[in-house]
Amino acid sequence: MRILKFLIKLYPLILFCCLGGGAGEREIPSAFGPYTNLVEKDFATSHSFKSSDRIVGTYFFYWYCADTKEHIVNPENGSDGLQDHPPALKDFSYKSVAWHKQQLSDMIDAGIDVALMVFWGAPSEQDLKASLHWSYAGLPPLVQARDELVREGKQPPRIGLFYDTSTLQYNAWNEHVDLTTDYGRRWFYATVRDFFSCIPPRHWAMIDGKPVVLMYAAAFAKKHDQSFIDFTKAEFKKEFAGREPYIVAQDSWYVKGDNICTWGGALGFKNPGIAELGPGYNDTAVYGRKPLIADRKGGKFYEESWQKFLEKPSNFVMIETWSELHEGTEICETKEHGRKYIELTRKYADVFKGGKREN
Repeated sequence: MRILKFLIKLYPLILFCCLGGGAGEREIPSAFGPYTNLVEKDFATSHSFKSSDRIVGTYFFYWYCADTKEHIVNPENGSDGLQDHPPALKDFSYKSVAWHKQQLSDMIDAGIDVALMVFWGAPSEQDLKASLHWSYAGLPPLVQARDELVREGKQPPRIGLFYDTSTLQYNAWNEHVDLTTDYGRRWFYATVRDFFSCIPPRHWAMIDGKPVVLMYAAAFAKKHDQSFIDFTKAEFKKEFAGREPYIVAQDSWYVKGDNICTWGGALGFKNPGIAELGPGYNDTAVYGRKPLIADRKGGKFYEESWQKFLEKPSNFVMIETWSELHEGTEICETKEHGRKYIELTRKYADVFKGGKREN
């Protein structure tokens, strides 16, 4: 009888485990933004690059807020967390339409075609109190800023997703996500879905009709296999008018995607498929790190990387980064470097694209 009572008490747990549940798993919420369950007419004003086009992209870190000091000071001791600094702190915020508009305008000047938003959103971060909620809060001002530029007759860069996979391990729910499980696959897909649900399709960066998704390192996933890529493509098609994402995995992932990228171009030119290059690196301002420095050499480091790329270019190059000021990899306007790297980028982007300048 004691054994029977014990088994009755244990039965719900046995059933939960057999059905694939696990400790700590929470319900994954529905899409954060309004742009889901799309149909083809929702893409009437959208445009797509072809895989044969020459494309210049960059990583847009938009996590700053001067009012709250988010990503401006080191949280450990309140010291300056930026290696390089914006020209002014007024409107220096992911919440500011004016700031987003200025960044997109400067990207036009630099010849940038695609801005990949460095997104730390995840199912766990939808709550307003979540520490990474800025990922969601910064997207509506971005959309408004791009809309304003388009109405002014300008051609700002199109918007794609850089999936910062850090959130597979560091998130508000303290989940370490296993991408070989149903729960893990749904978590990964939900992050991709949430991002594009916040961006009207008219703003999407697409290649051959597929919205662009680049991924960060595999090390943050507990485990992974091909199934999470296949699941994401299949599920995305159901909610976004039959389109599947153009998924580019960093070379640390053992999966097959639409292309391959890497990270570390700011330290030196790399080209596994999508090229990566940058102006240098210096994370001295980041609290608790042993500094790593790749000297800019007054712009020579950046120019040499571009020259290496142009010797044998692929069709897509990513600049690492537009605005990562902590690690000193930015090419945006700063107090320290002015607009030097915007001008250099335009120079080499024009050469890459055959000398054609776009408004």
